[in-house]
Amino acid sequence: MNASQELEKRKVQNTLEEIQKYSEARKQGKLNLALAATTKETVYEFLDHLTPESFRYIVSHLELDFGVVNQTLSMVDSMLESQGFDAILQNMLHSITDKTGELLSADRTTIYLLDEAKNELWSILAKGEDGVPLEIRVPVGQGIAGEVAQKREVVNIPYDFYDDPRSSTAKKQDKKTGYRTYTMLALPLLDEQGDLVGVVQLINKLKPLKGANALLSKRVDVQGFTHADEQLFAEVAHSIKLILKSSQLFHKAAQKQRAASALMNAIQSVGQSSLDLEKTLTTVMDEAKKLMNADRSTVWLIDHERNQLWTKLADAHGNFKEIRIPKDTGFVGKTATTGQPLMIPFDLYDHPDCETAKQTDRKTRYRTCSLLCMPLYADNELVGVTQLVNKTKQGSFPPYNPADWPKVPERWKASFERSDQEFMEAFNSQAVVALQNAKLFNKVKQQQQEQLDLVFNVSSGVIFTNKTGHITVANEPAKNLLGLSDIENKSVRDLIRLKEGNFAQWFDAALAANGEKARQQDYLYQTLLSHETEEQHSVNLCIISFANASDPTQVSGTLVIINDSSDETQKEEQRDIVRSVSSG
Repeated sequence: MNASQELEKRKVQNTLEEIQKYSEARKQGKLNLALAATTKETVYEFLDHLTPESFRYIVSHLELDFGVVNQTLSMVDSMLESQGFDAILQNMLHSITDKTGELLSADRTTIYLLDEAKNELWSILAKGEDGVPLEIRVPVGQGIAGEVAQKREVVNIPYDFYDDPRSSTAKKQDKKTGYRTYTMLALPLLDEQGDLVGVVQLINKLKPLKGANALLSKRVDVQGFTHADEQLFAEVAHSIKLILKSSQLFHKAAQKQRAASALMNAIQSVGQSSLDLEKTLTTVMDEAKKLMNADRSTVWLIDHERNQLWTKLADAHGNFKEIRIPKDTGFVGKTATTGQPLMIPFDLYDHPDCETAKQTDRKTRYRTCSLLCMPLYADNELVGVTQLVNKTKQGSFPPYNPADWPKVPERWKASFERSDQEFMEAFNSQAVVALQNAKLFNKVKQQQQEQLDLVFNVSSGVIFTNKTGHITVANEPAKNLLGLSDIENKSVRDLIRLKEGNFAQWFDAALAANGEKARQQDYLYQTLLSHETEEQHSVNLCIISFANASDPTQVSGTLVIINDSSDETQKEEQRDIVRSVSSG
């Protein structure tokens, strides 16, 4: 080992030690910004100064050190929330790709990893026009990289690549990008059991010592990639494979962690949604779409009486419109009828039952490519269906242009997976609680609005609440007395302030409804404090529980009446209101 090689070895060891320090600090909750910055700087500096010669030496002779890399990467479950380490790993993968290309004098290099679940090769090392990492996916068996993955054999295409019958796809891509492929070498990466880890694809063997600014056609070595190049790659393949295998494990773990985190965030967001049905529907649809990386999401609720599916969607101006369709309509109707999940992969237009979707798309100029319909159950009763449309690829893509219909946009050439279905099952189990609460709130609100209409012209303040004490409807006199204009969905306990009386205690007794006295309470000559002006009003208060006839302790809501204690007319109004509501 010469001095230069010894120096490179120390750099590798120092870099790995920094990563391990970083990992241990995160595990013990002692990570600080200074250590994170030092780790990034060390790794980036090491990768930036790595030469083809030192890279070849390191991956060929420092197996122990790459064992440490493997060990270090296996510890990243404690670092998955750190975008900093994610960036470090991305940089490491980019660097391995670049250094492999430099080692074999290739103009372009792509390393694909195998996605066993989808039987596809994928790479996130290529970049789009805007510099954003772009995920590339190639089905095993398709294209040259796919052929190498399927046959586990090297493909070496000499100059001129365009003369090879397999070059048609690359020709089309070159025409789009303005690039020119002259030679190609694609090699499989196999583990000790002979199973595929990935494929390394090198394009355009370059002559040595040619200026970087010279035309590609002048820099290309027409001899192409040689058997010596294949042997050179074989020397370093084992250690590259170790790093890639570890990276692949990290990628899977990171995906699971991020998906779980996204699920928790989505559930938390839905759990914090308001009791307003329209807002809750919107929240559930938005969170489902974000969670599943789908282009569109709709929550359909079942109206069993009318045998229909219905939802509410906001237009461009934010106004909600109710949409109703027969319960058995299209793919969503199948799930509404059977109660079973329905997953249709790309391309949905190949499905035998796609005609309804096609007809709808023809009218709207949208392009439906994949679909996932999930049942919504509440206490074992099917109450709705969550419909997700068009799984979207990661990466930067132009927005969909309706003028291109029925052409398939690249961004939607993807399918929902079994894991998506599992996550949506967990999401739906929580979303349905929020939806049922909002539906109940909406139903109570409608009933109480009807009751309020009966007493609309009275001068007394009238407030209806649900069983949790949140205001569903209130008339203008009540708002004026409280000094507030927007009181719906707010807790009546917080809004009614008395100078001496304990309204919250009285109200809680009304909700508990233990006894006839608790179910109708009257409090005379109370001093009500206005929120806006702190003005004081002498009022009489009446709190009435809406109790279940068969079980009086089961309360669905309350009625609070506030009238001027000096106004005999309002006292008479209170008696009329109580009679009207009781008969309603």
